[in-house]
Amino acid sequence: MKANRNRISNIVGLAVIAVTLAASSLRAQTPMGSAPATAPATPKQDSAIIFEPSQPLIKSPMQAAREYPNAWGINASFSDYGFGAGLFMGHSFGSDISATVSAEIGTATGTHEFNLVDVNKVNRIFVIPIMASLEYRLFRDALSENLRPYVTAGAGPVIAMTTPYALDFFSAFGQQQSKVIPGGFFGVGAKFGTDPKSTFGASLRYFIIPYPGEIESTTSESLKNLSGIFLTVSYGSNF
Repeated sequence: MKANRNRISNIVGLAVIAVTLAASSLRAQTPMGSAPATAPATPKQDSAIIFEPSQPLIKSPMQAAREYPNAWGINASFSDYGFGAGLFMGHSFGSDISATVSAEIGTATGTHEFNLVDVNKVNRIFVIPIMASLEYRLFRDALSENLRPYVTAGAGPVIAMTTPYALDFFSAFGQQQSKVIPGGFFGVGAKFGTDPKSTFGASLRYFIIPYPGEIESTTSESLKNLSGIFLTVSYGSNF
């Protein structure tokens, strides 16, 4: 009798152990198609590093004018009287107004000087305008920075010089005759490009240079007025 009890106790104990093991196994398994009950995953943070420039890559006209307010460069001009070249220096007071001082030297010829120059030419004529001018930009809000039209006007002394044509070009300056007269101009122009460190432009100007008297150019023609329309092309550097 006692042996039977021990056998039954052993069987019950084994059954309890088997049930416990089976329950643990069922609890560890996850049903197919269902997600495990875990805490919601936190979103991963973007590890990309974004660098911001210390200064804007594209400068506005106002920023460029503040950083490079001064300019200098060369001019080339063409007119009915001849051609010339010179230097200019400028200063910008903002994105719309700037001032310029320029000095150019050009030649002046009569309207009838063709193949007979070597025969009847009397004087070489040089015109040296030294002008202070203002420029005012137009249509700043309507046009892109690549095209910046402006109106301009200036005034200053003009040196009218003659040298004898019969002498060599350089030795003739020993007998030059000069006269300083007032002059001025007004015109329109435009600047091109967006590089803040350089300037390039073209303008059409009408110079008012009334000469008191006459300048003998050839034996058959004298110049009484040095006024005229000039096409000027300029290129320079900003600093």
